[in-house]
Amino acid sequence: MLKSYPAIFHNDETGGFWVEFPEFGGGTQGEDLEEAMKNARQMLESILASYLDEGMDLPQPSDIRKISAKDGFVTMIQADPSPYLRNNKAIRKNVTVPEWLVRLADRDQVNYSEVLTKALEKKLQL
Repeated sequence: MLKSYPAIFHNDETGGFWVEFPEFGGGTQGEDLEEAMKNARQMLESILASYLDEGMDLPQPSDIRKISAKDGFVTMIQADPSPYLRNNKAIRKNVTVPEWLVRLADRDQVNYSEVLTKALEKKLQL
């Protein structure tokens, strides 16, 4: 479940960066660009997981073209909150599928759990 949000990277006086997400407030930092990017991704994953765990709707990402940074730059950060979710335990579900579709899927060695998970995430816009 990948989500992307714009992040504003500001230069700081030590040569590092501090980062903020317009949709969420707060921020993180890094001594260099690589560390700031890594910390921004981890922060975004944690925030998104909190929203999902609480049953809250995720905000729509801001239009990156409408955001500017006088002392840095703006970029999209892509994050996968799945590893941070509290209820990430797999649950067994029985489903009914047309026989002809099962034959085709079995022939192609389809992983039913993976396909259903991805389809549900797409349907729920996660």
